Amino acid sequence: MSSQNFQLTSLSKLFLDLKAELKAVSGETRVSVNNCINRILSKDIFAKYDNPPFDNSAIDGFALNEDTKATIDNFSLLEGLVKPGCKATVALQKNEGIEILTGAPVPSGTTRIIFKENTKEQDQKIYFVQNDVKENNIRLQGEDFKKGDLLFKKGNQIRITDLAALIGSGNSSIPIVKPLKVGLITTGNELKSSIERQSSSFIFDTNFVPLKRVLKSWGHSVVSIGSVGDNLDLLRDKIHDNLERVDVFVTTGGVSTGKEDFVAQFLNREAQVINWRIAIKPGRPFICAKLGNKYVFGLPGNPVAAFICALIILRPSLGRIGGEKSWFKPFSFKTKANFVKHKRSGRSEFLRANLNQEDGFVSIYPFEGSGRLSSLSWSNGIIELNDGEQNIEKGDLIDFIPYQSFF
Repeated sequence: MSSQNFQLTSLSKLFLDLKAELKAVSGETRVSVNNCINRILSKDIFAKYDNPPFDNSAIDGFALNEDTKATIDNFSLLEGLVKPGCKATVALQKNEGIEILTGAPVPSGTTRIIFKENTKEQDQKIYFVQNDVKENNIRLQGEDFKKGDLLFKKGNQIRITDLAALIGSGNSSIPIVKPLKVGLITTGNELKSSIERQSSSFIFDTNFVPLKRVLKSWGHSVVSIGSVGDNLDLLRDKIHDNLERVDVFVTTGGVSTGKEDFVAQFLNREAQVINWRIAIKPGRPFICAKLGNKYVFGLPGNPVAAFICALIILRPSLGRIGGEKSWFKPFSFKTKANFVKHKRSGRSEFLRANLNQEDGFVSIYPFEGSGRLSSLSWSNGIIELNDGEQNIEKGDLIDFIPYQSFF
């Protein structure tokens, strides 16, 4: 395959093509809220109970029944203490009060609850030291949400911050889209696992384990197909043997235009290629295709390029196939550059970057090689430069994307 026949696709065009092409895989199951993080809802979720489930106290203090037509600064103190987890059996009459704890049910007749520190007790009386009438400190039943309220829409990805509302609404299990089964393959005669002895002609397979953990962190189920040597027939057999086991294939290596780039050769011969060779750095040889009804994403073999392509392209693509309602976009924020960069037009670039937490300045890794493993551990995020010409000077405001925004 000669590279002169291929025109690079812009990242924006790639995203447009993928949004139009990728379809969600059907299938539904239920999981406990203990195991629902990063899962995609297959149905809308409604509240089964009110929250709060009953009127309760927002503070430790005294529940009072005030006569709003009279100005009174003391109340008869009833014996007892209204506690959380107990029924409020007492009924307050006019100008009566009783001590109450946070979360306890509000006794009938209560008009407001006052902080204990704003009162003094004397001779079975409650006196105001400070009378703040602006707050009644009562959490009303259903003021957060009511039974039957829509809490989460189909297609939402469940976050840790959603768990309290799920549990508090009585949804102990939820319907989710079945996790994608992602078949993971690394390619190359030179690859050996980290437990095998390394010789001068071999390198460790530094793509398989990191990508497996990345995929799992996104909520997918990984089918570990393993490493395949540079052999077209063996690669074809591995993929066809696993077609019924997986929903999506992710491969690394073999996606450029060389004589032994067999992933690209196989997909160009037997699959519908969606896009191949993208105008990005790192990651230009990326390829995506459809083999029957299964999608194949071919990442570059260089570890940094594979990792960046996984974050930028694979994350939103698998989200779409897995049922996410919107195209994933990582969050970013403005901060100041601690570097100078002059970039030519024609491609998007992703710079490995490190945000200094103390001064807020961002530095970039000084070397651009896609095989520099230490650059990933050195960095805590990336900077995206679009495909236009850009000149960045020290102190300029730039968009920083922390790695955490992808997970």
